[in-house]
Amino acid sequence: MRMLNNFIAFIDAGGPVMYPLTVLGVMIFVLGIYQIIWLGIWSLKSDLYACAGAPMWAKKAIALARHQTGFAGLTILESIELCFSRMEDCLTRRVPAMRFMAQISTLMGFLGTVTGMVRVFNTVSQLGTVTPADLAGGIHEALFTTVYGLILAIIAWGLTYCIEALSRRHLRHLELLVINELEKTTGSLPGVTDAPQPEK
Repeated sequence: MRMLNNFIAFIDAGGPVMYPLTVLGVMIFVLGIYQIIWLGIWSLKSDLYACAGAPMWAKKAIALARHQTGFAGLTILESIELCFSRMEDCLTRRVPAMRFMAQISTLMGFLGTVTGMVRVFNTVSQLGTVTPADLAGGIHEALFTTVYGLILAIIAWGLTYCIEALSRRHLRHLELLVINELEKTTGSLPGVTDAPQPEK
């Protein structure tokens, strides 16, 4: 109960903007941590991933390299590149939402700054002569929401970086597997020939 009261006091300290900001913060943590956990799990068990398309496209890319075939109307390299693109979309599908929430949390923090300053000027207009104590509440609200919004934005950008870094690691691993399959079959990558030796 005491924890709940402290939380309510924390929210009230920043004014009404703190409520949507807190909801946004919860969404940032849930989406970011959820995606990072699944990317970590996929490192241990490649068949298990929250986005069902990721392992499917990874297997397709390896199968295309192994059998030296491409999709209808596409070369083998174009087909493999398409698989990589679809897999990347799946791995990073939370990234646009995370970036959007980072931007929104920053803007909402600045909105709290404006509402806090409005409260300050409203106090001045009502009282006429004011003391620093009369203005402290509005100034505190203005600065508190700004800091809160910026902290949430930093967390969102940090989680986004972690998601992208883990996704790139998975893609690099898949690239190595595909290259190994291509070299096993042909001895070199399709479309890549040895450089001609200079005449003696």
